[in-house]
Amino acid sequence: MAEFMRDQAEGLRRLFANDFVRAIAVAGGKGGIGKTHVVVNLAIAMANRGRRVLVLDGQFGPGGLEGALGIKPRYNLSHVIRGERALEEVLIQGPGGIAIIPAALGLPALAGLDAVAQDNLVHSFTRLSGSFDVMLMDAGSDSRQASFSLASQDVIIVVSGLHDSITDAYGLIKSLSRNFAKRHYHILVNKVDSFHEARAVFENMSQVAGRFLEVSLDFMGYVPYDDKLKQSAMLCRPVTEAFPSADASLAFRELAESVEQWPFPSDNDGRIESFMLRLIIGSRLSREVVNSSLN
Repeated sequence: MAEFMRDQAEGLRRLFANDFVRAIAVAGGKGGIGKTHVVVNLAIAMANRGRRVLVLDGQFGPGGLEGALGIKPRYNLSHVIRGERALEEVLIQGPGGIAIIPAALGLPALAGLDAVAQDNLVHSFTRLSGSFDVMLMDAGSDSRQASFSLASQDVIIVVSGLHDSITDAYGLIKSLSRNFAKRHYHILVNKVDSFHEARAVFENMSQVAGRFLEVSLDFMGYVPYDDKLKQSAMLCRPVTEAFPSADASLAFRELAESVEQWPFPSDNDGRIESFMLRLIIGSRLSREVVNSSLN
């Protein structure tokens, strides 16, 4: 009970801290699991609960938010890194009141920034301090998923009921835990028929991870198969906006509510500029791991 009260007190302190941002990386295996749609719909569901949400889009082209929402950003993070545009000029106002930073083209440069460029980029994010409560990251390749995960307080692993998806998700968790000592993951099961199917997928993953990896997994919830998801994708609109009463939309609202129950890490600096510094450091570590695996 005493620990619960401490967690509650810490949560209240962070909730009313103007510069605290909960950073959440959304990762998963190969394409087709619906990770990008999870990001945008979860972001909107959280915004509908009064949260100020920023999304970092780490996916290239039609595979990311550009394709999911039918947006064509004029500028992206690489323009900020080169000093050509201010970060505020790169921000896009998305549906449901969320904000989006197209980051994919700038992420590869983070690992090679010199001290001046690094300071300038971190300072750019300082100007967003107090503007957002939650930051969701749609990671792309494995290296980006690693750097985003290292920079974030929480990691959501999206998995479907398909065997390949489960294998990919397990491989990602194995890589993140062994190479970067990331120990805790929230598992979101997407594209399944029922709670029981989703729970079975989670239990299988949890049992295998418990035997072979030093990690802890928790069952975040699931999003059911829903024809309205396909219809909203064809419209380039989030299902939570296009069909708010759909089963998938209800699921995203429940997921958004569950995120607010997560404990706040007491040892994490929640300022948005500190996140960017961790992302730069994580990008360098990811590059070192990739380079060492090639040698």
